[in-house]
Amino acid sequence: MTRPPSAPLSPVLSQEGTDSAARLAERAVALGATLDDARAQAEAGVLIDLAGLEDRVARLCLAAETLPRGEARTLLGPLGDLVAALGPLAAALTEHQVRREETIAAALAGRDDPHTARQRAAAAYGRAGTPGGPGLPDDTP
Repeated sequence: MTRPPSAPLSPVLSQEGTDSAARLAERAVALGATLDDARAQAEAGVLIDLAGLEDRVARLCLAAETLPRGEARTLLGPLGDLVAALGPLAAALTEHQVRREETIAAALAGRDDPHTARQRAAAAYGRAGTPGGPGLPDDTP
């Protein structure tokens, strides 16, 4: 199951066309919540859709660059929190991918597949996987 990021992808600009430092901090916190939600979903084994995430981060950074230096410095904490959230998300995504690859490898090797397990069991008992096949008496009159 794929679940999109919980926050909207488009930034909300103030009436003047630029964001204030406070609004950008709010956007950073919202984006951080999206990253935390994505991490939790990945840890739970849910397929997640991170489409638009890079664009959201880029727009946030571009908006922060338009602020006067003093105001932009107030964003160091919220932006630093975003950077810190990326490590656990990356680790969760990596672990999720490893689990998926192991599941696929197991399926390809015939483990955990009831159909293949029936075929192996039938072969072990000298029977074909279909009724009336070699090794089974034909029940038809």
